[in-house]
Amino acid sequence: MFPGQGSQYSGMGMEFLDAFSEYREYFKVSGDLVGTNLLGIINGGNQDSSLDDTRFSQISIYTLSCALNDYLINNLSISKECVDTVMGHSLGEYSALYSSGAYSFGKGAELVGYRSMITAKEGKNNKGMMVAVLGEELFKIMNILESYNGRVFIANYNDYRQTVISGYENSVKELIEDFKSNGIKKMVILKVGIASHCPVMKKVSDELGRFINNNIDFNDINLPFFSTTELDYKNKEEIAKTLRGQLVNPVRWVESIEYLLKKGVSIFIEVGPGKVLTGLVGRIARENGKEIILLNTDKMEDIQNLKKILKEEGIINEA
Repeated sequence: MFPGQGSQYSGMGMEFLDAFSEYREYFKVSGDLVGTNLLGIINGGNQDSSLDDTRFSQISIYTLSCALNDYLINNLSISKECVDTVMGHSLGEYSALYSSGAYSFGKGAELVGYRSMITAKEGKNNKGMMVAVLGEELFKIMNILESYNGRVFIANYNDYRQTVISGYENSVKELIEDFKSNGIKKMVILKVGIASHCPVMKKVSDELGRFINNNIDFNDINLPFFSTTELDYKNKEEIAKTLRGQLVNPVRWVESIEYLLKKGVSIFIEVGPGKVLTGLVGRIARENGKEIILLNTDKMEDIQNLKKILKEEGIINEA
């Protein structure tokens, strides 16, 4: 499972890239596409650009996630037969599609670069905002949202007590005050600068669709790709519609994980920066009384632990 925008942080992936320098080439390819030194931005050495800028965060997360994916498959020799499902959260679906074989790394980078450019442009023209509401039941949030119809929307159903709202900045700020007056205090503004996964992004969705139709030919999928907005596995003929739709439709993460738990999936690996998804999955699994193994690739110690566990489970033979 591959994380989305907001999981970026300064210095992400540098331990891994120092240990396996051959994967720095991925950042050269992506950096050339967007016309900047991505590793310089990640390390905070580029004073003119910020990793939280949508134009650079999306492509950086995609690039690191793909490099880590290829490390797992190539260096650790994880058999594709062991992989039940690849999935992503929001932007992470682009990394998941790369993992599934839907396109080459370079073609995916071209697609993500274009997506980041048009979302950043939309963010300047129609300033959007996304806020995570923590520790509250969904029904309470939805009751307050009723008076903001058409302005603010639920963007992510992340777990049973974490919901992300999205919409026009002024309306979201108004809603935050409304939440506070109704006893909802714990909120986190996401580092995205746009209003993704809601109808505000309709124009961007249409632009993306035109770009895909004119520039991207998808390959046959060789690992099952599960859409977390449509709650279904997708083939190459359906990918374009899914990628257009995910910009305007909510991420249904809770239902996606519930489905995999019922299927009997017991090992979840977060491939990319941070540990947000493993945290969400852990809470969902506990609520459903399921014991699972959660692994991630955030730091080298996490990767070493992943190798140890997967070796014990008989999934890899790497020493």
